[in-house]
Amino acid sequence: MITTLTTHRSRWFLAPLALCMALMTGIAQTSASTGDDARSFVDDVSERAISIISEKSASKAEMEAEFARLLDETADMDRIAAFALGQYLRTPTPEQKSEYLKLVREFIVKVYVTRLADYNDEKLDILSAKMKGDKQAIVRSEIKFTNGREPVSVDWWLVKDGGDYKIFDVNVVGVWLAQEQRSTFTSVIRNNGGDFNALLSHLRKQIGKAEAGEISDISAAN
Repeated sequence: MITTLTTHRSRWFLAPLALCMALMTGIAQTSASTGDDARSFVDDVSERAISIISEKSASKAEMEAEFARLLDETADMDRIAAFALGQYLRTPTPEQKSEYLKLVREFIVKVYVTRLADYNDEKLDILSAKMKGDKQAIVRSEIKFTNGREPVSVDWWLVKDGGDYKIFDVNVVGVWLAQEQRSTFTSVIRNNGGDFNALLSHLRKQIGKAEAGEISDISAAN
């Protein structure tokens, strides 16, 4: 898938809830379209995601499997993974690229499922949906909490994949998360002299932390 949140840690605590509940900068001039298809897409994903996190009798492995299925169906993982490499997009060998894609998917699933465990009965309200050209849309929404916390704004950047929408990026409290992950990934590679294996090791380490429930610094570039 509240008081005002401005710190890096707070953004990453809310990011999983935001992505699961509806699973770049600026918005260009929009077309006349109302974005009804984009609104319906986010609404449908939201319902499916809420169903997953509400099933408290499910094991962690079962939740991970369901979330992975949701991610595969609703997020453009290849585009997100490529974007996150920035200037190092052409650095990996075919074998490294294959492992990278696998690890990124596992990283997202394990981190998000671990962080979603304590959420209950949150609600996502869609505020507006506008087209950005013919193949992209921005959907504005708000997470409302049942425990008295102030709502949190979430914007969804959707792209058309064939005739269907896919999630490309999510803005939580003013930060586009794919862009922030790109900063982390490129820093890991740069700080290790351009060695792509360093990023693979970083991802394995973060996956291990998530599996052990150690997620407080999960986004750090170390």
